[in-house]
Amino acid sequence: MKRRIPQRGFLLVFALLLTVIISLIALSLLQLRKASYASSQNAVRAVQARALARSGIGDVWTKIGKDPFFPGGIGDEQKRFSYRENIEYEGELVGSFTVVVDRTYRFSHQILKIESQGVAGELSEQSSTFTIYAELSIDPNDFRFKTWQEGAAPSL
Repeated sequence: MKRRIPQRGFLLVFALLLTVIISLIALSLLQLRKASYASSQNAVRAVQARALARSGIGDVWTKIGKDPFFPGGIGDEQKRFSYRENIEYEGELVGSFTVVVDRTYRFSHQILKIESQGVAGELSEQSSTFTIYAELSIDPNDFRFKTWQEGAAPSL
């Protein structure tokens, strides 16, 4: 009969190998979680950028509704102007919107061309942007948007 030789250290090597495999699986799951989190953040920022762009359109619509000659007076011959506003919530910057208004056709066609771009987060990051292009009728009997394009908008 052959005598069995004890194999010392086999369980130690097996335990180390099993620990390495479990560690690799855990690291890969953490990477998947990180990618999922980043994707969720991007989706939230995209929705925020769209809401900010809509806020810009609403802001200029309200200002023009109150003062048809916004931002100047009756004799103001400036054809195009823009402004930017930062939006904060509880002291923290959410983002900003930039509104460009083209008044070239305000007397001939009684329309204003408006482009609003919402930026979620810091302006330097520009993590997500969304643009809305609209044409606003300034006829007192028909004060409404005649054209509304979201996403890729023609440049004014």
